[in-house]
Amino acid sequence: MKKLITLSVLALSSIGASAQLTVTDSLTTGSIATLLEGIGVTVSNVTVNCAGNAMGHFIGSSELSITEGLLITSGGADQVAGASLDFASIGNNTPGDADIDAALGFGTVTYDACVLEFDCLPMGDTLLFNFSFGSEEYQEYVGSAFNDAFAIYLSGPGFPNPTNVAAIPGGTLVSINNVNTTLNPTYYYDNENPAGQYVSYDGFTTNLTAFAVVQPGQQYHFKVVVTDVGDMVFDSGVFLEAFSFRSPMFTTAIGEADAWPFRVVVNGASLELVAPGASVNSQLEVLDAAGRIVHTDVLTGERSTIDIGSLPQGAYAVRILTGDVQGVARFVKG
Repeated sequence: MKKLITLSVLALSSIGASAQLTVTDSLTTGSIATLLEGIGVTVSNVTVNCAGNAMGHFIGSSELSITEGLLITSGGADQVAGASLDFASIGNNTPGDADIDAALGFGTVTYDACVLEFDCLPMGDTLLFNFSFGSEEYQEYVGSAFNDAFAIYLSGPGFPNPTNVAAIPGGTLVSINNVNTTLNPTYYYDNENPAGQYVSYDGFTTNLTAFAVVQPGQQYHFKVVVTDVGDMVFDSGVFLEAFSFRSPMFTTAIGEADAWPFRVVVNGASLELVAPGASVNSQLEVLDAAGRIVHTDVLTGERSTIDIGSLPQGAYAVRILTGDVQGVARFVKG
């Protein structure tokens, strides 16, 4: 049940010490880059445009499946470590974000945006980033104008316009109204039933992965933003998993099959997938170059045929999610 809004005037310390999760809000751009960098990427030119202590470093076990990383919020990072019966709500009286405004449509007003931007140089042909979005707006304000939102915008070669690579299937923006107990519930964790002990947000997404196909050795720019929508209270935040920003080289080459658990070959309107040891009915996803899920299917065995006739030409990746064989391979539909 939502806490009384008058509790928002109560301040917590800059370190959330009442639970296993600890948050500290004093970060240099160098320490931010260190938390971001994983295998195969170099991060530079870090800039932060957030109010006060809206950004912090979190570490520790909690209801989240992420145990360490960077936390950016529309309020105060210092208020996130605590029980779900606590209340994270600060009006920072700062501007919103134009990109989120445009994504949500005409008439939307955003506030208290926290924006992290940086450049990166990928060594591989793919960029991935693990995250979880949480909010005090859950579950009471689902379907209302208080539709707090989050995005990771990518620009660079192949992305002339900023593209949200943290969208859920169909290119849908991660927001209160788009991920909840009713809509896209498989991506949602209810932190009120039962009551969470370590994260104050009433709900958050599961650990999701932003995904994009890129050109190795070329510079890309990222903008990570979370913002209040409709008012300045009832905070939201995104947990960026430490060292999960990475750039592997996915391949479908037969000669490199041993490096990955499966391979794929395009055959006209079909995708032939060979996954030795794969279980029947293992779930898979096909993602476009911006990381949007464009097709879901199941394996019929170690050799499966996937219909990709409806997909336009372009670069894609196929990801096996369940079963004995899991992983990702890239393919191009000509």
